[in-house]
Amino acid sequence: MTAASPALTETAFFARLQSVNIPDRFAVAISGGRDSIALARLAAAYAKQTGATVLALTVDHGLRAEAADEAAQAKQWCEDAGLAHLTLRWEGDKPSSGVQAAARAARYNLLIEAAQAHGCDALLTAHSEDDQAETLFMRLARGAGLKGLSAMREENCVAAGPGEPLRLLRPMLSFSRESVTAYLDKIGQDYLDDPSNLDDRFERVRVRALLAALAEQELLTAPSLAASAKKLRTAEDAARAQEDALFDRFGGCFYGWGGVSLDRWEEDRPGAEGLARRLIHAVGGGVYPPEGALEAAAQAAGDGAAAPRKATLGGALVMRWRGRLWFLREPAALTGRAGVAPLAPLSLDGPLLWDRRFVIAPCEAASGLQIAPLGHDAPAFLGPRAGLFRGPPEALAALPGLVQDGVLIGAPALPFMDNEILTCRSLTRERFLGRIVRFS
Repeated sequence: MTAASPALTETAFFARLQSVNIPDRFAVAISGGRDSIALARLAAAYAKQTGATVLALTVDHGLRAEAADEAAQAKQWCEDAGLAHLTLRWEGDKPSSGVQAAARAARYNLLIEAAQAHGCDALLTAHSEDDQAETLFMRLARGAGLKGLSAMREENCVAAGPGEPLRLLRPMLSFSRESVTAYLDKIGQDYLDDPSNLDDRFERVRVRALLAALAEQELLTAPSLAASAKKLRTAEDAARAQEDALFDRFGGCFYGWGGVSLDRWEEDRPGAEGLARRLIHAVGGGVYPPEGALEAAAQAAGDGAAAPRKATLGGALVMRWRGRLWFLREPAALTGRAGVAPLAPLSLDGPLLWDRRFVIAPCEAASGLQIAPLGHDAPAFLGPRAGLFRGPPEALAALPGLVQDGVLIGAPALPFMDNEILTCRSLTRERFLGRIVRFS
């Protein structure tokens, strides 16, 4: 029988903060809802007791007429509790589809940037045990693997586009929504109820109602689901350690221009499937790792004379070249093909997250600079210098090119090129390790 959730008290919350080595200066994301206003009151109590500096941040998405009033109410409650508060607004046009995903990315970008701008070393969110249970249940419905089923961690790192990573902490993840409500009732704190929490058009709302019905029948409870998520996180950590060891065993090598190679491949090794997925995700530029990665790697690594030596999956090209198995960005995904438009040039007015694979930043102000794929004319542009490139020629087309006033003038990912006017850093290893979530 799964143990009941602990009661949410200041003592229990303070212990949770200390267990994650909370910094002296941190930010809290506050919507005004039940969980977040509890986080605000607890963080304020912690600051009063320890002298920590806490900044409360509220995002006004502007998606509902009531949003501005709700942000104002959240601000008032935070200031009444003794917290400094900032309201952040999602400006500009909103998408006509995928609004929830876009709003989530916008929210995290705003929160991360504001926290870092004010010298905070961590961002805290108010996700509860019930949120964890709902997340696990929804991912089960999608047939997620270990990474998805491990759900939310108490700590990971996030970044806003090309920015530096920031610790993201979820200190309320082991406390139930019921215990949050009890805490608020005890201190006499009101909170807002988002009307979307009652709108069954949203998957989470339907899942919440279903889990409540299952809990009433003692068939499935939030604590049991959260306990499973914790065990699955342990299993995922063990699987990733096995994959990392396999990468070393296969002679894995990362390259500064964004490719990865192995000197051998054995698909029947335990961990090979997970390793293939992570490598394809690392170089492919996608948001999530693809399914079928093991088959793609095996196809490209085939030893038979008639076996194809290339495979594409998840925006990646896997191929045999000079005795090694290479994982590269698929050129056609950037240069264009049937149904896929070429990646448009992006202005380099400041630091840029390009194709989710590179962080590129100008060293000084310059006009007319853009980043675009080198494309299939890369060998002609590089001329004799193309012989200095030690990877498969196919990789060149998908590398970033520096364009000024419509003219290709550089290839910043290549170490033998003159890159004095900008910096270019590959994120391939970062994406492979999976410790940082970048919102773009």
